[in-house]
Amino acid sequence: MGLKEKRTLVITTVLCAGWFAAAVIMNRAGADGGMLFYGIAVLINVILNLGLSTKTVTVYGAKKLVLLGKWIMPVTGAVCLLINSYSQQFWQQNMDEAVYIYVGILFVVSANYFPKNHINPYAGLKFPWLFHKEEGWYKTHKLGSYTWLLSGAVMMLHPFHKLTIVTVTLVVVLAGAVPLIYSLTFCFPKKKKMDQEG
Repeated sequence: MGLKEKRTLVITTVLCAGWFAAAVIMNRAGADGGMLFYGIAVLINVILNLGLSTKTVTVYGAKKLVLLGKWIMPVTGAVCLLINSYSQQFWQQNMDEAVYIYVGILFVVSANYFPKNHINPYAGLKFPWLFHKEEGWYKTHKLGSYTWLLSGAVMMLHPFHKLTIVTVTLVVVLAGAVPLIYSLTFCFPKKKKMDQEG
């Protein structure tokens, strides 16, 4: 881990710990600050930063996608804390909508960097059968950039109709099933051909 990665780890961990401290203060003041969420966020942040600082990711991962992964917990913590401190009643009534919009934005941002993401097991769509199939990896991520963009749009539109079953189904199909099925087309035909030759 280089100096830059260590600095990011320290800064993001301190920020997450700060959000946890703020949540503790809010709890003592009688508001539900979500202490458990912020406590877990500190641990997840450390794991993400360590995993995304490996040589494989720093060399092959899309730089901005990796950066997004490293900063996801402190940014998410800040957004949640701001909404929560703004109004407890607002938070309770609009929690679901806020989560859908925020996650939708993350999907849209991530989708933009999928085509630039080189083969690695940490950042991007982690289908292990593509780790040794360069063409399949890049084509699956190119398709994934479109499906994740659409998934993000679907999530951001959720507050207008609030049909959770529609939103969740579309997101699962677009962000997960479509890239998964497409990625398999690079695996099984070649395997079948090899079996026939053998």
